[in-house]
Formats: sequence, structure tokens, C-alpha cells
Amino acid sequence: MKSEALPLLACAVALLLGVACACASKSGDESQAAAAGHTAEPHAGSSAGGAANGAAGSGASPAVAGSSSAGSSSAGSSSAGSSSGGIAGGMASGGAPGNSAGQGQGGTPSAGASSGASGAPSSAGVSVITGTLEGGVAFKDDKGALVNAHGGGINQLADTFYLSGEYFVYSASATYETNNSFHGFSMYSSKDLVTWKFEKLILPQQASGELGPNRNGERPHIIKCPSTGEYVLYAHAASLDYQTDKEVVYATSSTINGDYKYKGALTNASGTKAVHSDMSAFVDSENNPYVITESGHVYKLAADCHSWLSDTAYSAMAGMESPTAFKAGDSYFWIMSNKTGFRANDNEYASAPAMSGPWTNRGLIAPADAHTWISQSTFVLPVVGSAGTVYVYFGDHWQNADDQSGKTTGKNNSLATLTVQPLVIDGTKASMPKFYASWKLDIAKGTWSP
Repeated sequence: MKSEALPLLACAVALLLGVACACASKSGDESQAAAAGHTAEPHAGSSAGGAANGAAGSGASPAVAGSSSAGSSSAGSSSAGSSSGGIAGGMASGGAPGNSAGQGQGGTPSAGASSGASGAPSSAGVSVITGTLEGGVAFKDDKGALVNAHGGGINQLADTFYLSGEYFVYSASATYETNNSFHGFSMYSSKDLVTWKFEKLILPQQASGELGPNRNGERPHIIKCPSTGEYVLYAHAASLDYQTDKEVVYATSSTINGDYKYKGALTNASGTKAVHSDMSAFVDSENNPYVITESGHVYKLAADCHSWLSDTAYSAMAGMESPTAFKAGDSYFWIMSNKTGFRANDNEYASAPAMSGPWTNRGLIAPADAHTWISQSTFVLPVVGSAGTVYVYFGDHWQNADDQSGKTTGKNNSLATLTVQPLVIDGTKASMPKFYASWKLDIAKGTWSP
């Protein structure tokens, strides 16, 4: 995921004109208007949860609630470039998987580490999510190590959330490709989406094959197969150049945090592979399982979730990657990014009355030129509580995504962080009109407040 560059000069000019501005870290610089005052009332993450302040895709300057760089006049300032721990994105119970990035560092994590992020919940059970625009939201375990689970999603079982993602290993002497190649898919667990415990590498590098040495393995997503109760992990495997070959693969386990057994490429009855890169997996409200991929492909899965039955491509999502599907109210949503590598861009979204369509492209999910608050869509977590539902957006804040030349962008994604923001849902429309450097999520109530 990448983005169009906004030169640093733009920030300097904006400051001379007296406009609050932040130099974006992920992909391009983002000019930010001083944040408007926000109500302290909690918001449910539905159309009733606060009107969008500035329509996504409008030409207005992106609004930032809470300073994320020097010179910003928004309330709740935080030091430039700092990144505080916060909440990770995930799944509502019922388990449609999605993508969510964390950050990690090289080396094998120690099992049993329970995390202590720097955005711990308050005594009232409210999780405080903090992270600057430049630095993103960082999660750490109790040993101080960054959570190493990227491009994946979260499944909820009872009161426990399970985060799965790509596990990066970094070596200063290794090549760019090796530092981002497949070393395994990791899993962490949490009761509050703030404090994390390392479970294990649920699917390590294989001896050979699609997920063997010198291969890419990305975007693991887990669903609980509706008809069998088996947990199925889907992912994208590819050659290091992403072009020689690419396919959707899968693995299975009887428990969410078990050792997943690799099964190979996902095919139909004739053996035809799903030849795609970025992908996700989702279970709709009628318990139909799907794998969705870049360029708007929807693969309906067989009852056992081990093969696909049909492949339908929708023009509303053509040419886009990082598919992220969720349902809010009576509408299904699909957030997606343009293909700009690890540089952030202005992500778009589509909506439909059913996964089978018709899908309509609705435009940008965040203000124009904000580059989706320096992120690439990965996952949306519906946090369902006693008073409402908050739809929490999670985007990968890839390492050095502000480098529009691409010379350093994504070179050490073990340092990648997250963009975590509340979505505003209004019927068939969704938006992230403001950036919040700090906001509160009440998981039990399903409400949020600045």
C-alpha cells in the first residue's frame, strides 16, 4: 500500500500561512486542519454515532483531533513522532476474519508474554487508543517487545480476542525481500484489546512449497467454518517478486489458537487455483463463507470451507487491493486501497445489500489527500456492546510510508504500526472524517468518545 507524495514544502508553506499541518509518515504528507471542538458524549458506531464532520473525499483539509506533529493546534497534543500503544483491530463474534496490522521486531517471541501496552484501559473499563499520525498505534507485550502480527485480523471467542498476522524477522544484513518474506503467522490474545499475550506461531514456515523458504506469505485471515466448526486460516502466498506465481492457500485447526495444518492452495473441484494477491475472508449474516481478493473477486466457499464454488468479480472494486469486508446495519461494506506498494494512498470503499451485490463504489473513506490517515485498509472490527456498536477501522501503517520515493518504504516492516480510528456509518455510507490522536472505546457498551 502506498500513497501519492505531498512534499515537505507543502507543510512549511502551510505553517507560514498559519494552517495547522502534520507531515505524514506513511505515505505522503497530510495537511491537517486544527481540530474542531468535539462533544464529550459517547458515540455508538452507527449512523446515530455522530455526523461526519467534513465528508470523506471533499476537498477540505483533513481534520485532526489531537496534535500529531509540531505546529498542530488541535486539542490533546502529543509529541511529534511518538507512538503510544493502543487497541488492535479484530472481529466481532461469529468470526468473519479481517486484516489488522501490529508491529513487531525480529527474533522469536516468548510464549506466554502478556502485553502491557501504553494505552491501558481505565478503571471504568474504557480502553484509551493513542497514536500519532506519524507514529501510528503501537502494541507491546509485557517484555516490551512490539506485537509482531501484521496484515491479519482478530477473532472473538467469548470474552477473548485472538489477533493473527504476519510475523516479520529483520536482519540488517538481509535483503529487502528477505526481511519481508514469510517466516510464519503469529497469534496473540487479549481480554481488552489493549493488553496482549503471545500465544505462538500458529503456522510456521514450511519445509518447502508455497509457504516454504524464500517465499511471501501475507494477510492471514481466520474464519470458523459455519458448517463444521473447524477454524480455517486463509492467506496469500507468492514468489518473492509477487509475479512468478501467486495463490490463495489455507490451513486448518480444531481450535482457534492451535497448530494449523497446512493444506495447500485453495482450489475448486477442477483444481483451479484462486490466483490472486491481497485477500481476506468473511462470513456473512446468513453464515455463507467467502474469500475475497484484490480486484473485487468474491469466492463463495464450499460447505467444508476447503474449496471454492464460484468466482464473481465486481467492477466497483476493480484494480484495487487490501480488501476489507464487514456488515453494518443492512449494508455490506468493502474498503480497499489503490496499488501503490507500501506507500499509503486515498483508500476507497463500496457498499452493497448483499455480498452478491450489486456493489456501488462510494468514493473515499477519508478526506482527500489524507492518504487514509497514512494507512492501508486491513480490517474493521464491530465492537458490539449493550448500548450500541462501534465500527473500528484498522489500517497497516507500514514502515517509512512517508517516503514517496520508495527507497526506504517497507524495508523494515517489523517496525510497522497501526492506524486505529472509529468509523462513521450512515446507511450505505462510511467515513473517517477526522483523525483522533487519542480516543476512548467502551467495549462493554459499544460506544466511543474523543
